Amino acid sequence: MAAPLTLDEGLHLLQTCIAKMRSMSLRCSIAVVDAAGIQVAAARADGANLLSPDIAYGKAYAAAMFRRSGRELGEAWGPGHPVGSAMVARTGGRFVPAQGSLVLRDGDEVVGAIGVSGARSDQDEEIAQAGVDAFRR
Repeated sequence: MAAPLTLDEGLHLLQTCIAKMRSMSLRCSIAVVDAAGIQVAAARADGANLLSPDIAYGKAYAAAMFRRSGRELGEAWGPGHPVGSAMVARTGGRFVPAQGSLVLRDGDEVVGAIGVSGARSDQDEEIAQAGVDAFRR
């Protein structure tokens, strides 16, 4: 069993994603969660959309809960799909099955996820990918 995602790891991943976001001249929110979907670290860039922190968290939460990327979840359970809609309702809106979140793995085990919101979905995912690429144990 892999060790839980630590605060230090979460902060490192958050800083890496912030650096990527800034290099792209974007304003987003970023959330890092552990395997249980509990927030470890998060930030909202100055000028980012006011709902983007909730959406970034929801993307990360969904990826961690289902051990799949937001893109995969969005393709499987897009808007109006009964399973996706049920998950959104059941989790009080925390579940956001949309591109812009990626899981963090320690070997084959998912130990967390990163969610990003505030840009185009492909840009959100690119920012999250920077964090995934920086995750090493």
